[in-house]
Amino acid sequence: MPKVESDKNVRYVEGAVLSMLRLRRYLLSRGVDPDEVESRIRKQALGMLEASGLPKEKIVKVLKELKHVVDSLIEIVEASGIGSEREE
Repeated sequence: MPKVESDKNVRYVEGAVLSMLRLRRYLLSRGVDPDEVESRIRKQALGMLEASGLPKEKIVKVLKELKHVVDSLIEIVEASGIGSEREE
């Protein structure tokens, strides 16, 4: 029986992106080979996306929405003075 789509399912997809980013940073900080890192984070993220219970089309839609929001935020930050006095 397919799962019913809910905000919880959508948030799980969104969480997969942050989890992927955090795991990537952690593994790289531990000295794991970058190719191995990419393999691991993709496997982990795909598992989370599958566990969301959403159809592929909805998962792609949520990921594209996230990409749009992040791209917009990057434009805003690059055009602003945010962090201009700080170094990375």
